[in-house]
Amino acid sequence: MDNDTAKAPVQETANEARQGPPGRPVLKILIGGLLLAIVAWGAAELYGRSTDNTPKAENSTTAAPATPATNEPTVNTPAQTNPTPQTGSGGDQQPAKPNGTQ
Repeated sequence: MDNDTAKAPVQETANEARQGPPGRPVLKILIGGLLLAIVAWGAAELYGRSTDNTPKAENSTTAAPATPATNEPTVNTPAQTNPTPQTGSGGDQQPAKPNGTQ
């Protein structure tokens, strides 16, 4: 039989068990990673703008008229609406007071 199972577990302090000391080295790595992410984002933005194919709006001083000029008078027609008041649910609106009461 092996005597490996009979050995006592290794006792280490918290400082001995750490892989590396906390503090400035960790902060440097975090800041470096953040800076690299910002640089990569900026590069992606520049590349995206250089490959953008959407047409750009041009500002011109001469604008085309919105409607053609005619000598005919304009006729306003009444709107086609339902005279029955409706509620938000689509049904008829209930009167405020029942008929015959004050």
